[in-house]
Amino acid sequence: MKIIEGIKKYANTDRIALKCNDESLSYKDLDKYSEAIALYLKEIHEDNTPIVIYGNKENMIMACMIGALKSGRAYVPLDISFPLDRVYDVTGEIKPKVVFNFSEVNLEGLNVVNENELKEIIKKYENKEIDKSNWVKDDENAYILFTSGSTGKPKGVQISSNNLDSFVDWISPYLNIDGSEKVIMNQAAYSFDLSVTSIYPGLVHGATLFSLTKKVLADYKELFRQFGESDMAVWVSTPSFAGVCVTEKSFNSEMLPKLESMIFIGEALPKSLTKELLERFENTRVINGYGPTEATVGVSVNDMTMELVEDEKSLPVGFPMENCKIKIIDEEGNELGEGEKGEIVIIGPSVSKGYFNNEEKTNEVFYFDEIDGVKHRAYKTGDIGYLLDGRIYYYGRKDFQIKLNGFRIEIEDIENNLRKVENIKNAVVIPVYKDEKIAYLTGIVQLKEKNSLSNLKNGMIIKKELGKYIPSYMIPRNIKVIDEFPTNINGKIDRKKLMEEI
Repeated sequence: MKIIEGIKKYANTDRIALKCNDESLSYKDLDKYSEAIALYLKEIHEDNTPIVIYGNKENMIMACMIGALKSGRAYVPLDISFPLDRVYDVTGEIKPKVVFNFSEVNLEGLNVVNENELKEIIKKYENKEIDKSNWVKDDENAYILFTSGSTGKPKGVQISSNNLDSFVDWISPYLNIDGSEKVIMNQAAYSFDLSVTSIYPGLVHGATLFSLTKKVLADYKELFRQFGESDMAVWVSTPSFAGVCVTEKSFNSEMLPKLESMIFIGEALPKSLTKELLERFENTRVINGYGPTEATVGVSVNDMTMELVEDEKSLPVGFPMENCKIKIIDEEGNELGEGEKGEIVIIGPSVSKGYFNNEEKTNEVFYFDEIDGVKHRAYKTGDIGYLLDGRIYYYGRKDFQIKLNGFRIEIEDIENNLRKVENIKNAVVIPVYKDEKIAYLTGIVQLKEKNSLSNLKNGMIIKKELGKYIPSYMIPRNIKVIDEFPTNINGKIDRKKLMEEI
């Protein structure tokens, strides 16, 4: 497994693997501690049940992750912002023999190892090594990430050693993560697949992961202070997080002089934000990417330019990775031609084997398909898009298609057009239900520049301009102006919270 080989390679140097606040963890210690944890896991149970890790950005979480991989089992990361109900939902599915708990929360009814017990384990197994034959390999699970399920119960996406090696081989050269001592931002929660874009390419190639805790992310003064001292070369986040950062005037290439690239995956990258980043970071690549958790984080990327920002089409989400195939299909499953809109299907070695202990859901969206006569796993994403000149263009979610007054409407179509309105920085459209039926739409917008106009007056101006781009039946009845969008643990706009507020 490439990540373990990478850590072992750099364990012979004095390189730092992780920095979190004022604490550092070297590659040497990461290798040593993870060996001890692997031996402990191997001794307490042989059946390779996944372990669960509950915490935030503590450096020792990484030692537990790598220890699990060295012992031949997957890890399941759960962030401390997960409510306890969700934690017990997941542990109920996994039935772990061990839960590493980095929080103050008492996880009753589970076999918990806290930080002090972890230190004792490391002391007990110090300077011993686990045999390489135990490592997670090939199609064995490396991690399981639980995403929201439509039933309200989370679904566990299984990602294998092969899936991860395929992702690392593709993304590392694209981001120039090349074995030099680069600093990579490690902001996304470990329970969110975006974090894999930092962790795996970074640790395979001897980089330093610059970790940002939940506490630091909530304190902008401290956040920007740490940015200024970070020497960061690669930025990895959702567009929403960068959208918050640009509200700080000093957030530019002077604050981050070594920044080579910024990669965004996880939600739509607004044109206004892209333009602002290109202007503030003139010598930095701004990269738009796309990919679901079920296909190991990302399957396409491309660099943004002012030409793409000024093009009337939405921003492309990239050229697919070399070893995968993207198909666009209609509702009957027929492949569509260039420029035709349909469901995005991903075929290739980065596609997951399916959902943990959930054959029914797995069979709904996973199947086998071919690339040049070779059989690969395939995944129906539920995303709508089209292919043009070799690039993927994302158009929204299949489940964001609604019917209002007999018209079929794509929610994200309205959102994309709202972002074209002159003073709008970002926008979300929420369907409002009455008697289990959609009664009307509400647009929630964030302005580029605040003004003294009332919500009603702003709404009238916005709706008038929006009428230039979309038919009247698609224009939201209400427009609400807010200062900042709430975000969830994954750094994405929290639509659920917005819905509740409405």
